[in-house]
Amino acid sequence: MKRLLGLLVVLLLAALLIVPPSSAADEPPIVVGRVYHIEGDLLRFVPEENDWVAAVRDAPFSSGDTLYTGNSGMAELIVPNGTWIRIGDNTQVQFMGLDSDVSEVDVATGLARFYNKDSDLVIKVTSPFGYALAYPGSVFDFYVGENSAEVIAIKGKITFVHAATNARYEIAAGNPSILADQSQVSSEDGTVDPNWDGWNRTRESFWASKGRTTGRSFQYLPPALRHDAYVFEENGRWEQINYDGGNRWFWRPTRVAVGWAPFTNGRWTEWYGDQTWVPSEPFGYTTHHYGNWVYTRNRWYWAPPVATVTIGLPLLNIGFFWNPGRVSWIHSGPNVGWVPLAPRETYYSRHRWGGPHVVHVTNVNITQINIRPRNYAYARHAVVVPQRDFYTVNNYKTVRVKNINNTTIINNYQAAPVISNTVVNNYTATKQKYNFANVQVKEKPHKTVTERIETNQKVIKQEKIEKASVIEQQVKGIKEGKINREAKIQQPKATNYIVPANEINRPKSEMKLQQKEIKKAGREDKKEPSVSPKPLPKPDKPSAKPVVGETEKPGKPKGVAPSKPAPKPETVAPPKPAPKTERVAPAKPATKIEGEVSEKPTPKKERVTTPKQQPKEKAERIAPAKQEDPDQPNKKPVRGAPDKVRPQDKQKGEPDEQEKPR
Repeated sequence: MKRLLGLLVVLLLAALLIVPPSSAADEPPIVVGRVYHIEGDLLRFVPEENDWVAAVRDAPFSSGDTLYTGNSGMAELIVPNGTWIRIGDNTQVQFMGLDSDVSEVDVATGLARFYNKDSDLVIKVTSPFGYALAYPGSVFDFYVGENSAEVIAIKGKITFVHAATNARYEIAAGNPSILADQSQVSSEDGTVDPNWDGWNRTRESFWASKGRTTGRSFQYLPPALRHDAYVFEENGRWEQINYDGGNRWFWRPTRVAVGWAPFTNGRWTEWYGDQTWVPSEPFGYTTHHYGNWVYTRNRWYWAPPVATVTIGLPLLNIGFFWNPGRVSWIHSGPNVGWVPLAPRETYYSRHRWGGPHVVHVTNVNITQINIRPRNYAYARHAVVVPQRDFYTVNNYKTVRVKNINNTTIINNYQAAPVISNTVVNNYTATKQKYNFANVQVKEKPHKTVTERIETNQKVIKQEKIEKASVIEQQVKGIKEGKINREAKIQQPKATNYIVPANEINRPKSEMKLQQKEIKKAGREDKKEPSVSPKPLPKPDKPSAKPVVGETEKPGKPKGVAPSKPAPKPETVAPPKPAPKTERVAPAKPATKIEGEVSEKPTPKKERVTTPKQQPKEKAERIAPAKQEDPDQPNKKPVRGAPDKVRPQDKQKGEPDEQEKPR
């Protein structure tokens, strides 16, 4: 008996040496943000290629990533720690660090609005002129130019620390803003750009309408994902299924085609060294990056993640961890495929994502990993495509290899922990693996902008993210500065670095890069009467954007932006120029944003009427532009990033061949 026990111990130790070490649950989860909404062009910088690719809706981002909007680009970004960011056109943002209680973001140029929606979160936003801190419940605008930066508190209190003097300034909603350059700090009236503010209100109206969603989706999703509850209510249903020894609540998509399966409608892209799924379905992001897909009763169901132990809810015990896409890889000759993993099956990755069933693959332990396709529960549900289509299509439905069954996979296919040259020919050399969509980027930022990106990358590698409490204490210890109201500081002016793709390496001295005030619709409006046509088209572009957002999302702010421009120019064209100046009053934006959660469209409508007065003058001058408004949404997709987004949106609305044929 003793010999037998001794033998068992030896075998156990040997097994532990063979099996690669697991990252296990003690690995802190990686905080990953999501591109939730795009209008116009949005680009992502690829450090490995020193180049830019088009970003799409539901593209992920995390520490180190840099995003840049085009000339007419706007985007909404959501981080599950409670950070919400909206960025305007010609804006460069880089994520210095994302943690559960801290978001550190760098704004190199442009305009951005930050929302702190968590009770334990601190948002730190850096710029060449200093950094701002947003505390729980606060909202602020950050306008960053090459000559100065302005911080406007819209809700709550914001702290600004001037880089040159290391002095601290407090800003409260409804009070003057902070205007700083490289050497001094002054103040402004706190006016926000009305067109920019109007677009933000359009998005807030959308969220106010979707935020009324109740039902099981709101109950079963973790708090960090509840903003997506409406997507689950609109695209599927919750069912109680007997699984793993008990009745569990799983979600099933219903607005999908017959035979639908996870990891088919979308594409793979390499991000952080791992193959990351970019979905086409409206519910695809949450269901393919959190929780787990389960095949039972001849259907695919999604088991939601559980952030904390909840008594009374019979959910499957799946931790709240983000991962690129839980699949195992298989290959045979010219074909490559993937098998969706069951809840407790091991997921192999090159990056430490965290979670109890994730194994970090290194060049050392990869040779010790031995996987057999037959051991996977869902091997017969493998998705197999030709290698040539792996990085070249936006949807695998049409290129999927048919007649793949369990026997074929067991007898003819080999498994691999991660994608490599063994699995995909010329994998390390192909540049297409970094694409989020098959879109040729015709305009990119000039190479000059990468200087700050590279500088920030060094900071990211050298510094660790401090806890929120530490950051707050550090700032409290900084001396309070005195505003120099006599200082003459120009409003932030930004250079338009978006150039034709073939000119990004052309010397800056040989190019005529245009410069403009970021708040183009604010102070300039007062001078507009004597200004010729040039300034007028500028406000036009942003004002057209809310229309695009509203056509994209039916049922959102139906009467907020689009309806007003039409009636007002017709009814009272002459008297409205007077209210223009009133519209830009700082008090109004502050008051309205504060009511965002409880959704106060009534006062906001009064506020929005004023911004629409701009188009009145324009409408009289250029009547044809109004007739083109309805076509705007069709024009935008032609620009670039929208091309990728709009086709996907169409797929999202595909008929429900299972239960709800349209």
